[in-house]
Amino acid sequence: MFTLMALLGPLAGISGYLRLAKSPPWAAAIMLFAADDIPYSVFEDVAPQPKLNKHWGPSLGFMLGIVGHRLTVV
Repeated sequence: MFTLMALLGPLAGISGYLRLAKSPPWAAAIMLFAADDIPYSVFEDVAPQPKLNKHWGPSLGFMLGIVGHRLTVV
């Protein structure tokens, strides 16, 4: 089952490329929709959980650190 799921990603990518190559607005809309998951993943999955109740400082600090690191690497 997991082997089939691993093969599904490249197949979906190829079929999306073949179908959306002639329609840049649709491709852009799908990428814009999918890009929303990146900040969610950073704040919900990757960033450490704040120790204080109703305080977002630790997650924001982690995000600023990642952004700062990316700006210095480029």
